[in-house]
Amino acid sequence: MPIQIIWGNDLIACNKFIQEIIDQKVSKTWREINVSFLDGNEDNQINQAFDEILTPPLGDGSRVVVLKNNPIFTNKNEEIIMKFKKIYQNIPSNTFFILQNTKKPDTRLKSTKFIQNLIKKNLAIETSFSLPDIWDYEGQKRYLEKIANSMNINLGIGAAELILDSIENESFNLMSELAKAKLYLSASNNYENKELILKSEDVKKIFNDHQSNIFKVIDYLLQGNINESLIEIHYLLKKGEPSLRLNAGLISQIRMHTIVKLVDKSGEQDLGKICKIANISNPKRIFFIRKKVKNTSSDFLIKLMSNLLDIESSLKKGNNPINVFTENLVNLS
Repeated sequence: MPIQIIWGNDLIACNKFIQEIIDQKVSKTWREINVSFLDGNEDNQINQAFDEILTPPLGDGSRVVVLKNNPIFTNKNEEIIMKFKKIYQNIPSNTFFILQNTKKPDTRLKSTKFIQNLIKKNLAIETSFSLPDIWDYEGQKRYLEKIANSMNINLGIGAAELILDSIENESFNLMSELAKAKLYLSASNNYENKELILKSEDVKKIFNDHQSNIFKVIDYLLQGNINESLIEIHYLLKKGEPSLRLNAGLISQIRMHTIVKLVDKSGEQDLGKICKIANISNPKRIFFIRKKVKNTSSDFLIKLMSNLLDIESSLKKGNNPINVFTENLVNLS
């Protein structure tokens, strides 16, 4: 009765993992009959999944039933969990039931507690594939290194930072670009079996697409590097980023950093209270924000917030965005 619990927002990695299970367990001859992909957002497909997992596979090999957007550990639906409890013990040993969702199982639900009990009894396996948050730079580096290692590529000094500055932190983009890098390195070294080391100078040759985002702007602002922050802002505006939306994002993030700085200054250590005051959903983020504002004065943050609010007012009057950002931020240098 192999029940697989798969969750996380890295859909590329999730799908790759599911495909590996199918390739390993299902006979190629009988694949069309013994593999089903169903959608948990449709009640009739949930019922179909429950019917199919009770049906032994045809021919040799195993059956795999994938229920994407599965509601069993994310929605409070007594009818679904009661039905699942009645049938799970009757799932054939050569049938794999894969429950997938982007959301983490809700530990408050009875269904999640039931599944956790199955995991403890080795009747189910839980695997997560989540992308690191865009603000978690160290997490992004570890994730990049993990993907590179899986492709037998070693990253040289400074290579990870250059890659993250060049492309978005999304597994498909990373895998695609690293695959190109592997071809380049293999060709440069004349044969594929040689140890591949991706150096910073190689990254500059291969990864030539400049990727900018609001978090790079924020990092530069917090460092007091106004010139670099303006370069990134101008790049985003030229790419078509709406100026008011960009500024709203900056206000939201800088407000968060300012509150954490001021609350820390007051001596408050209760993470729950800090999260509530700063409107932060993930307490782990407090650590990263504290690290970023450690060398930034509260006076600078307050002045920055004031200037961003002035920018909002000026943008709403229809003034040129590039001029507005430049005039209101350059005086912070």
